Amino acid sequence: MWKTAFDIIVKKMMKYEWKLCMMSDLKKVGKKVLSEDYTDTKFYKIIYFLKNRWYIETIKKNIFYVKDSSSIFNKQKILDDYYRFVVKKHCSEFVVWRWYVSGLKSLEIHLKSYDVPDELIIVNQNKQSSEVLLYDRQVLFKTYSTARDKDNLFKFFYNYTKTEILQWQKIQVANLELSILESFYNPSMISKGYLQELIKKVINRYWEQLDLSIFESILKKAKHNSSMNRFYKSVLLIDPILAEKIRLIIKRYGYLI
Repeated sequence: MWKTAFDIIVKKMMKYEWKLCMMSDLKKVGKKVLSEDYTDTKFYKIIYFLKNRWYIETIKKNIFYVKDSSSIFNKQKILDDYYRFVVKKHCSEFVVWRWYVSGLKSLEIHLKSYDVPDELIIVNQNKQSSEVLLYDRQVLFKTYSTARDKDNLFKFFYNYTKTEILQWQKIQVANLELSILESFYNPSMISKGYLQELIKKVINRYWEQLDLSIFESILKKAKHNSSMNRFYKSVLLIDPILAEKIRLIIKRYGYLI
């Protein structure tokens, strides 16, 4: 009976072959096959056997990759094919309300670079933490807050985001102007040189499209003054005319450092 039930479950499960499968999907299969004999204990034994016989690989809690038992598991392929899906799944479970991709990754996306980052910054309204996302890849959750505008500041910045379609996943990303400022927020020594190269590409490719009024609006909220100063110094080496416009915005709505 057990061998027969297991074989039937494997056969039905193969409709997910070479795809990700949720624990809830496997439970549906188990309940349908075992019917009145179903118990959670029996089900988790089946999961154990499926793992031991290489039919499934655990990707993340309650997420499995279904494959032929004779095939070799490739972590890099999982990262390349399913990283964005896992990002959305993780945020849907652990983030209340809306969120968006920030920092260097958002800037890279505007430059059509879609490599999986070692660390992804997600801005949201409530959650601040560093967590494992997939294998050795991390996600850093950040919030915006001020004493006078704690509840609404995230909503303000969320207005400066856009929807990107990445591997069939709709993901909200900081727009170009906000991506620049958030990338310049406390950059590490390692990332400074790389960030400068990205800014060169942005200025060369998008300088006519930059909306300077967005920088003004953000400075009026008393946020990202240091980032604006770093951006100004970076642009000064690339486009002095644009740099002067940025300097005047800082002088009027913030302060020069």
